Amino acid sequence: MLTLITFVGRKSSAMLSFRGPESALWGTLQKRFAVQRNVLSDPDFELRSELGLLQTYFEAFDSTVAALLDTSKQDMLEALQILAEASKSSAACLYLNTPDNQVSHLTSAWRSPETRLADFTPDPCRSLDYSSYPLLADTLAVGMMLSKSLLELPLAEQMLMAQIGVRQLLCIPLLEKGEPFGFLCFLNDAEIQRSRSELRLLAMLSNHVAQALVKKRVEQELLCNQQRLRALVGVLQDMVFECNQQSVIVSVWSGHPDLPSAEMLQGRAIISVLPYELASELVHYLPRILQNKETAQFNCTVQTINGPVYLLVRLQPVQAPNGQNHAVALVHDVTALMLEDAQRKTMLDTLNLLEEAVIDLAPTGELVRTTPAWAKLRGLDVREMAKDLGQPLFAWVHSGDGMLMVEALSKILKTTEPVSQRFRLVQGSGEYLWVEARLIAHRSPDGLLSAIRGVLRDVTVSHLNEQHITQLALYDTLTKLPNRLMLDSEIHSAIDRARIQNTKVALGFIDLDHFKQINDAFGHQVGDELLVNVARQLESVLRENDVIARWGGDEFVVLIPDLNDLNVMRELSERLKNAARKGVTINGMETQPTISLGFAVFPDNAESGEELLSAADHTMYHAKHTGRNNVCFYSDIVHLKALGREHVAIQSRLSTAIRNQRLQVFYQPVVDARTGEVLMVEALARWQDEQSGWISPELFIPMAEKVGLIQELSELVIEQSFIKLREWRDAGLKQRLMINISRSQLFQPQFVTQLNEKLMQHRLRAEDVVLEITESVALTDYSRQLRHLRQLNASGFEIAIDDFGTGYSSLSQLHEMPAQIIKIDVSFALRLHTEDGRRIMQAIVQLGLGLGLEIIVEGVENLETARFLQGLGVQCMQGFYFSEPVPSGVAELWMRLGLQAKI
Repeated sequence: MLTLITFVGRKSSAMLSFRGPESALWGTLQKRFAVQRNVLSDPDFELRSELGLLQTYFEAFDSTVAALLDTSKQDMLEALQILAEASKSSAACLYLNTPDNQVSHLTSAWRSPETRLADFTPDPCRSLDYSSYPLLADTLAVGMMLSKSLLELPLAEQMLMAQIGVRQLLCIPLLEKGEPFGFLCFLNDAEIQRSRSELRLLAMLSNHVAQALVKKRVEQELLCNQQRLRALVGVLQDMVFECNQQSVIVSVWSGHPDLPSAEMLQGRAIISVLPYELASELVHYLPRILQNKETAQFNCTVQTINGPVYLLVRLQPVQAPNGQNHAVALVHDVTALMLEDAQRKTMLDTLNLLEEAVIDLAPTGELVRTTPAWAKLRGLDVREMAKDLGQPLFAWVHSGDGMLMVEALSKILKTTEPVSQRFRLVQGSGEYLWVEARLIAHRSPDGLLSAIRGVLRDVTVSHLNEQHITQLALYDTLTKLPNRLMLDSEIHSAIDRARIQNTKVALGFIDLDHFKQINDAFGHQVGDELLVNVARQLESVLRENDVIARWGGDEFVVLIPDLNDLNVMRELSERLKNAARKGVTINGMETQPTISLGFAVFPDNAESGEELLSAADHTMYHAKHTGRNNVCFYSDIVHLKALGREHVAIQSRLSTAIRNQRLQVFYQPVVDARTGEVLMVEALARWQDEQSGWISPELFIPMAEKVGLIQELSELVIEQSFIKLREWRDAGLKQRLMINISRSQLFQPQFVTQLNEKLMQHRLRAEDVVLEITESVALTDYSRQLRHLRQLNASGFEIAIDDFGTGYSSLSQLHEMPAQIIKIDVSFALRLHTEDGRRIMQAIVQLGLGLGLEIIVEGVENLETARFLQGLGVQCMQGFYFSEPVPSGVAELWMRLGLQAKI
């Protein structure tokens, strides 16, 4: 049998009215008890059992009142026991719902010691998921009680109850404002019958339990909120209190260390316990608050042992539970804010004294605040500064520096560090001065940009001084064009941009034709004026972003960056050539100079700035050798294209190889034409590149001369060959060493001295060494070279004229030269298969012998040539027929054994 009773609180029910926690229940029970007593006076009325039931529940209620009002865990357990015993239940349980009312948890339970029910506190009874028990959920949800025997329950509820031995189930909802928040559950291990009156009494008691639980929860929440408020006030070091119409403090929370504590203030009059400065202000404002229900706010300063405390007080009217008007005061300590404000004002006064302008920019770049120094930078009166506020900083940045500032602001947004940028600030008059800005981004706690702050300083004077120093360091003093240092920076910047933008860079080497003749004929002053005029004319035809620099002497370099079309380079080259040919009048003399111009392109012809310079230089020399007043392009030169980029790359690696002494010295024997004995060995540089293998000396020696490394190369050969010669001397070998001397070495004033020092260092004599000098070198600046050669000869060195026959020396010059040996150039030996070649060789040999010179013929390739030269009376021969240049170990073997088999 299912009994349903609707609870108070639902709109659909008016069966029970239960208002207070005690009075309503008392009244209801008393009335029913009186009715029952009257009914019992009739002997025919059969309700004696109901009277007994009422007495039982009345006694149960009387026993549980205190427990219900306290509702501690132990007291609730005691109340459940009393209710279970009164209702003759084997057990009683209290279930409370989760906030979403989907699950109900067992909160307290009592089980009779005599019952046959199993322990139901573990799962699954500990937590009931309403979705698994729809009958229970639906019944309680509508505020009705569920009373059923085991067999009347649905299968899910039946299985749950059967596990613990339940035969009869009674569930009564606990309601708050008509909504269930839990239920009381009465369990029996045997079926029992409960009357409707008993169920009504249980429903009333359950309603009382619900109200007691709600009251206790509200009290706990109120206590928790009070504790939180006290904690909050304590953290803030503020004070909050409520006072009545007699100015007595009725409740208080105080966490301020310099104000009275809550214990001192509670129940005391304001004027007697609060500091006088605060109390007098409160007494002044409280009547208006209490009578007119207005709000008020005031500031006051309280003197404490720790110094003055600045307070901000807010007053708000509230209604007390008794209906009277009370006032709530929030006393907030603003001492830190006041001190901070004072410091800020002091800081602003200090900033106003600075010559640097301090600025605040909005996130969008507008000027928000600044100091009086801004007016000085802008050339304004201080009173005119206001018109600049709200304007973007870019409004006063010189147009030529706009991109610099954009880049600077971009950096600011990406970093937390200050960023410095120098730019031109436009003044009110339209003139500008140089300022240095140091800016930093300020962000809100959530990371968003809130402001940009910075300092602007006038650096016009220092900037101009730096420019002057830069001019001296980066510009040619004669032509005012960029020098090599600045050009190198411009080339690398242009190449970096080209890599990013996928564009090209063209580089042109320019050489002024016949400049030496002009300099020699008219003097250096005229030559300098010519260079200045030509530089100006070349610069006049360039585009805005093009650069022309003076490379040195009569050479210039033009840089054409950001190229998309190579026709621009070709057109510009013609304009340069035509510009140079414009007439130049110097000291009344008109001249029309011409130039030789060679262009190379990145990345088509080179992969780096160094390679690009080298390629353009080679191209310019090709243009010069093909007739001067000429323009050549690297891509149009067949033989340079054949060399390709590997040629340029080799030149780049050569410098490293020489400086790191990675070149080796090989030795080629010079043999006695009659006996085959090795008389001398010529020291020759050889280079095995790590990437390209053995590099021909015909390639790397001209490279070394071109890039200015020939002297270092020569010194390397001298050092290594002197070391080897010392070893050979110690081993008893007597052959002499032949060493090639470069033009740069011969022109050095200290060369003779340094060479002698090298000999002494290795314990060698000048007679051990033969110095080879090409005929063309010997004839360059003949008088000067003659002097150096005589000094070397006087030191004991024998001089050999190398490549003889190619330099067009006259007989008188040959006679004057302090040379003991001539080495006939290999080109003559290679022509001995012709009649003319044999006659020329015979004439040169007779000339040398007639001058008393020792003769060495280079380039002997076969036995036939050797036999012919023997017949002419040649003393020495050298060539691949005898031996190619070989490492020192093989050369030593030839020196010991000789090459007689070749004669």
